[in-house]
Amino acid sequence: MTGLGSVGGGRVVLFVHLIVVGLAATVLYACSDPSTGTLPAVDPLPESSWTEAWSSTVALSPNGGRLYVANPDSGSITAVDTTTEEVVWEVSVGSHSTTVAVDPHGDRVYAAVRGDNVVVVLDAHTGKHLGKVVTGHDPYGVVISVDGRTLFVSESASDSVAFFATDGLIPLGDLDVGPRPRGLAVSADGQSLYVTHFLTGDLTVVDLERRVVKTVVKTGPENNAAQHVAIDPAGGRAYLPHSRSRVTNPNLVFDTTLQPLVTVVDLAKDRIITRELLGLDAVDQPVGMPSAVAFSPDGGTLYVVNASSNDISVVDLSKGFGVGHVEVGDNPKGIIVTADGRTAYVHNALSDDLSVIDLDALVERTRIPITTSPLPPDVLAGKILFHSSDRVELAKDQWISCASCHFEGGHDARTWILDDGPRNTPPIRGLMVTEPFHWSGDRVDLFDFQETIRNVQFGTGLSDEENAHLAAFLAHGVVHPSPYGATDRSERGREAFEASGCASCHAGPVFTDGLVHDVGTGGGPGENRGPGFDTPTLLGVHDTAPYLHDGRAPTLRDVLTAGDPVGPHFLAGRLSEDEIDAVVDYLRTLPQEEVRPVSDPMDG
Repeated sequence: MTGLGSVGGGRVVLFVHLIVVGLAATVLYACSDPSTGTLPAVDPLPESSWTEAWSSTVALSPNGGRLYVANPDSGSITAVDTTTEEVVWEVSVGSHSTTVAVDPHGDRVYAAVRGDNVVVVLDAHTGKHLGKVVTGHDPYGVVISVDGRTLFVSESASDSVAFFATDGLIPLGDLDVGPRPRGLAVSADGQSLYVTHFLTGDLTVVDLERRVVKTVVKTGPENNAAQHVAIDPAGGRAYLPHSRSRVTNPNLVFDTTLQPLVTVVDLAKDRIITRELLGLDAVDQPVGMPSAVAFSPDGGTLYVVNASSNDISVVDLSKGFGVGHVEVGDNPKGIIVTADGRTAYVHNALSDDLSVIDLDALVERTRIPITTSPLPPDVLAGKILFHSSDRVELAKDQWISCASCHFEGGHDARTWILDDGPRNTPPIRGLMVTEPFHWSGDRVDLFDFQETIRNVQFGTGLSDEENAHLAAFLAHGVVHPSPYGATDRSERGREAFEASGCASCHAGPVFTDGLVHDVGTGGGPGENRGPGFDTPTLLGVHDTAPYLHDGRAPTLRDVLTAGDPVGPHFLAGRLSEDEIDAVVDYLRTLPQEEVRPVSDPMDG
């Protein structure tokens, strides 16, 4: 543990580089061996048994007897008996499990683990570790081919999909599919893989026979938060739940900022079906962050899970409007409908349970606890508030949560026209070590984000206790290590960065001096608060495009080579092209180790 002192806001902040080596404070119901093993061969599934499949946070065994759930904060997988509705086992798989898949035979469970860049394989019956395989950076979606022979993994930070043989977890190569791939679905004929893109809402179609990108279906220029795709039982349409960020709207209020949508794609023609687009606020009611879908067995009814408003929209697809609405737990992220169409299981990622829904009566029948969160109670309470639009204190009519723009503590890659002027969404990771906050530095501590709830989300405001919980969560966020390793070239970039004077403002171990500076970018159209802007940290800067307060720089290189030739960021006149490229390489490597605050936000 290394304390690196930093003083700000009347309190001393310590932060630490940690390597997490175990699962925190969650009960494990089965012993496990994390060593990698050699998996036995998989018998191919006969073509008559093939059916479409997609990645999800919850999966059902082929015989319907067990559910498997990925618990992200606990870093575990839980198995639930659907007859007794009791936990059979819970097993640690790493630092942050995201999605889970069951092989068509029902013998193996595959779990993507983002924090460790691995897929872990478990015995579906006992929870025993059978093996694991290293993936690219930030694995998210995991799904198995219809014949059971191939594992597909979306590698979000590597912009690729990886292929593995389920026999022995043998790597079969990667395919570049474009930025931020997340959700995966396989067609029932095994010919196509469909890939969602988190920050665009686009859908990439992969020809699995040739393993090439066949086409990219554009769903709209303002779409984002697309992390799931499902194929209807007839096999002719794909449904993508996502949000539309209406950044081109010049008159933003709570109900014109974000729009909850489900886009429908014709899989025969690989194009969207405009007339079947579902605006959930119109066909149902205002909801926040549609994140997953499922179908009735006949394909006539669509069930949409809304992660911020904590509910399910029930849509009659033949009529195109809602026929029901069900409240569930905190931050629902996945849904499974049973083969008889009478029950749905909804995974609530922050209340750490499964909602059991009676689909005949459209009511929540019970909840099944599936794990215990390792987060401190105040941090968990704040995380629930951050991800929720479900209460009038947080948002008007359920439209917006903090997480609607700051996805998973990151950002939406958008520039919004706010009262202050155009503002590029920054990440919230590592806030505790980089005060003050906001581009103008007008948020002096973590309690000031109450103003965002009132003025942007149009909530009535939190109590002092809940605001303290929100501050505790905001202070808890870590900056993860960069996926880019240091090289001789990046070391030359560090030297050029420091010699050019960049480190005078981007100073110290957190790469900010905590001051407001006029850097010559505050004179653009619509700016109402500049010209001074808070020095942003460079920790994790590889993952925060676009750049500068108004998002004018699409890439890091543009920051250094475009704009005002006399501005402090302009290095084109002082460094060679190779030196500028080296500086970019250096910036992309920050940080090399996890940066975590350890002080209490209530101190000081």
